[in-house]
Amino acid sequence: MASNAAGAGKQLQIIFIGDSDVGKTSIFKLFENHEVFQSPVVTIDAQTIERNIVIGPPYETVKLYIYDTAGQERFRTFTRQYFRNADIAFLVFSITDGDSFHHIREIWIKEIADNSREGDIEMILIGNKSDLADERVNPLSTSKQFADQYEMRFIEMSAIKNDDFQKLYDVLKEAVTHVIIKKKEGGGMKKKIKIINNDEPAPRDDKWYSKCRI
Repeated sequence: MASNAAGAGKQLQIIFIGDSDVGKTSIFKLFENHEVFQSPVVTIDAQTIERNIVIGPPYETVKLYIYDTAGQERFRTFTRQYFRNADIAFLVFSITDGDSFHHIREIWIKEIADNSREGDIEMILIGNKSDLADERVNPLSTSKQFADQYEMRFIEMSAIKNDDFQKLYDVLKEAVTHVIIKKKEGGGMKKKIKIINNDEPAPRDDKWYSKCRI
């Protein structure tokens, strides 16, 4: 759906990916209506919204097609079709779930590398559920280091805090601006994604169990 033709470049496709129960749909709902969405729902079919964003100067409007894809493993084949034309990917994990962080590298970045256009996709790392800081198992410094290794933008946020939408909007605007500039230059956005295996793992707590609030 997103256009990549030279001179067009005013439409971008954005996907949310990550494990189930990390809050992707709740963040997606912030884009949809700026309302907090706290009911836990398993996303089976991809949901789509269209939004315009103004970048610049020089000021120009970019139409965004934003997809909330299914995160559960049994649906992964279904979501691969959305990787192929994606320009930007939000990779979402929960700061209270060490496995969801590890799966960003072990599963989701590999999925992007294998299924996107030569790895040509802008990635944004989101550590969700910052409202549960007392249950944190993934240190902020570890997340920042990981994002730096993959040249990703990174934010921590809570999808149940309306004020955090501005963080999300600002980092997306930066990414959209970067992608549009690269398209105008006629080149690829990034080099092919390399899977890095030597980073320090986030601490795991085998006794941790999901207390999903969003």
